[in-house]
Amino acid sequence: MSGEIITFLRMFAYICIWTTPFQIALVVWGVGIVAVTDYSILSLSNIEFITNYLGFLLPIVEWAYTWFWIAFLDWVLSLPIILHQAVKAIVSTWLGLSILKNTR
Repeated sequence: MSGEIITFLRMFAYICIWTTPFQIALVVWGVGIVAVTDYSILSLSNIEFITNYLGFLLPIVEWAYTWFWIAFLDWVLSLPIILHQAVKAIVSTWLGLSILKNTR
């Protein structure tokens, strides 16, 4: 592989790894919300979380609906945030570490 591609892959891998603490923080925040409200692990969806706790992101969500497939966004935003972010954290960390291992 050329040096530019390896550099890009390493940067992508580091971004995958560096975003893991933010994803874990969202999981912990979601668990805290479930612990003190009437939400359950499965009922606190991405869109409920964004609407109630990260309202400043709603214009970005509305913009995304103009660019992406509506059914796909409806599905992603209806996923439970705790499970979704936990899986994303695991997969992105694994992907980042495997890319770093393979680009040595």
